[in-house]
Amino acid sequence: MNDNNTYRFDDEKRSIEIFRSDLPTPWINYLSNGRLHAFVSQAGGGFAWWKSPITYRMMHYRYQNVPMDGPGFYTYVREKDGTTWSPTFRPCETPLDDWKAEHHPGWSQFTGTKNGVTAKLKLFCAMDTDAICYDLEIINNSNEEKELDLFAYADLAQLEWTTDLFYGYYIQSQVTTFYDEELDAIIYRYQHTPQPFVEDVPLIWMAADRKMDSWSGDRDKFLGPYRYEQNPIGVERGDCGNDTIECGHPCAAGQVKLTLKPGESDRVVFTLGVAPGGLIKHKETLANIKTDLETFRSHDAIDGQFAKLTAWWDNHLNKFDCSIPNKDIERQIKTWSPIQTVHNGRYSRSTSWHAPGYRGFGYRDTATDMVGVAYRDPKWATDMCLYLLSQQFEDGHALHTCYPEDGPAMSRGASKHADDHLWMPMVVYAILAETGDYSLLDQEVPWLSPEDNWTTFGSDSVWTHLMRGVDFTENNLGEKGFPLTFDGDWNDIILRFSRAGKGESIFCGQQYVIILRQLLEIGAAAGKPQADLDRLRHCLDKMVLNLETHAWDGEYWRRGFTDEGDIVGTKEAEYGKIFINPQSWSVWAGVGTDAQNNSGMDNAIKYTATDFGLRLVYPGFKTYPHDPDPFTGYNPGCAENGAVFCQANGWVIIALSKLGRSEDAWKIFGDMVPHTALTKIGLERYEAEPYAYASNIIGPENKRHGWANVTQVTGTAAWMDLVGTQYLLGVRPTLNGLEIDPCIPADWKEYSVTREYRGATYKISVSNPDGVVKGIKEIKVNGQIIKGQVIDPTAVSGEAAVEVVMGA
Repeated sequence: MNDNNTYRFDDEKRSIEIFRSDLPTPWINYLSNGRLHAFVSQAGGGFAWWKSPITYRMMHYRYQNVPMDGPGFYTYVREKDGTTWSPTFRPCETPLDDWKAEHHPGWSQFTGTKNGVTAKLKLFCAMDTDAICYDLEIINNSNEEKELDLFAYADLAQLEWTTDLFYGYYIQSQVTTFYDEELDAIIYRYQHTPQPFVEDVPLIWMAADRKMDSWSGDRDKFLGPYRYEQNPIGVERGDCGNDTIECGHPCAAGQVKLTLKPGESDRVVFTLGVAPGGLIKHKETLANIKTDLETFRSHDAIDGQFAKLTAWWDNHLNKFDCSIPNKDIERQIKTWSPIQTVHNGRYSRSTSWHAPGYRGFGYRDTATDMVGVAYRDPKWATDMCLYLLSQQFEDGHALHTCYPEDGPAMSRGASKHADDHLWMPMVVYAILAETGDYSLLDQEVPWLSPEDNWTTFGSDSVWTHLMRGVDFTENNLGEKGFPLTFDGDWNDIILRFSRAGKGESIFCGQQYVIILRQLLEIGAAAGKPQADLDRLRHCLDKMVLNLETHAWDGEYWRRGFTDEGDIVGTKEAEYGKIFINPQSWSVWAGVGTDAQNNSGMDNAIKYTATDFGLRLVYPGFKTYPHDPDPFTGYNPGCAENGAVFCQANGWVIIALSKLGRSEDAWKIFGDMVPHTALTKIGLERYEAEPYAYASNIIGPENKRHGWANVTQVTGTAAWMDLVGTQYLLGVRPTLNGLEIDPCIPADWKEYSVTREYRGATYKISVSNPDGVVKGIKEIKVNGQIIKGQVIDPTAVSGEAAVEVVMGA
């Protein structure tokens, strides 16, 4: 455990306790059953959505506005004398006698005490029914009887988010709330036409586990004029008002009255749910709600849903466990990184307290998330892999941003990026390394139509899709022989150097080499046509030669070329002299000599190192007004212009581990653990969650140096997950089996890993008697010495005891 006045980790419970509600920024947790989603902060702020936050946003949330972090999942406790408070602290902000928030995998709990009454609010999504439970336990610890009013409240949205923003003043005449007496539920119907999927439009409902004493579907009446969530008139007077609307601003509010004798407790569960089909099949949908409410009016059934939720998370997290000397790093590896990777797999870079949910699924973003998901949930990774391949055009490039739940209107005006399609071989390799099932390569997947970027046509095998990506890159090489950048590579703003369509990406050339090697390995193992393998080998040899001939700048690797053929990332430049990505990806690609690659990493560390990772580029480019045609509008030290871009540091650590540079690799990895970074930088400067990676940390060229910016929704999580498990602890799946290849600190004498792999459990103990950082002397599996470092999965059944001795 790590104790301080603000938060404490409970590693046994895989949770964090937070003791301060007024943090510099919201510290959020995601609630989900895979269809219904929400996030909630330590103070109860957040919102819920069903399938997509663009098309089915259930609740409002204020972005770039004050008061910050609201509305949210609000409950109110009103005492007989009118004192009103919230177990989440917000929105009432009434001072409490005791308070804490807890975030667990998939659920959060808030405990507040006032005047001898304790309220515990547990928020979670039911697994079998699309509903969020506001599970309240009320305990009277005082010596007197307590008469209490409990309220739950949700500020409901016009489901289509952009319509709500821009035309809500019109669309408010196409909304209805009504109370269904048989269901004892307040129900909201959104009736705007046209809808992209009218048959799916849901009814939203709120009910309690018992008859509600009052309710409201009218936000204006419940809150009152010139009031907001902090002091609703309905709570103040002790009655919601029983109001509904046929136009206006909807809400869902409910009230339950309690009387508790000293020492007594009670449990009240409010539920906010969705039921699809509310426009086309209204009666049937109401009947479905009635069936759903049978679950939420039984505490045993509610507990069963919660048990299913925790079982899902336990199963996912138990796929990999470890015990290592550094407990802060251990916690991040086995608990918080895989949790964050799940969130990113579900939400891409779209939705958090600062990301309003408009971005859809980034193609590269989701692909990289699935590389991180595959070793714990290969089925999920496979499903997303097949979907992403269906968003590939017949010429081989891919749609940059996908909107699977939002209709064709969102997919217009697509951009073309050099790298999107190049991530898919990595996803396929990760899945095959985990499953060994090469039938994936023969599955048929349609092509995306360029006419509308939405409909699909025809089909070809997964292998053909991957080869078509090779064709696209080969057909779009620039004058220097590197992939054309088009609208960007992994670094989207690199497009500044390719406005005329002639800029070239050395980074993509290195990425191309990596995936060509993977495709060659896959093709050979799967028995693919020799002609395909010969073509892949030819492309690989050509690109390696080109990189080794034209990408070296004398001390480190260049980044690319501009439309005019000028070098990007050269010591001759005034700004942007060195980029860290080509230094790390050259090692990963196996390009250049060890001397070159060590020199590249030495210079990356020399010029870009901070106390919490390496900057993406040094020095940052000047922007307006210093440069009338700048590289970017980002100020120096921000984002891709000189911030510590955390995801890119994951690739640096992979490179350092491959070079055997344990000290450098573990320093960067350890410094970037969110709890460690926050501790070193300071809460008021770092601001963000100590359990979730940020996209970037503002660099030293900026006066806000140290601020963790764009948290939660970042590819950093998946890459740091892979870095820790597969490259540092060195338990890495390959097509041939589980490879053991650690890179550890010299003073580690031992550590252990438990890993599920292809239906068996591997219990791996690693000893390091000679104090080396890399290298294996001996591996025993169930007492038998094996040759090499790859454990043949066909020789393992059920459980394997693996003893590893490191040494020169």
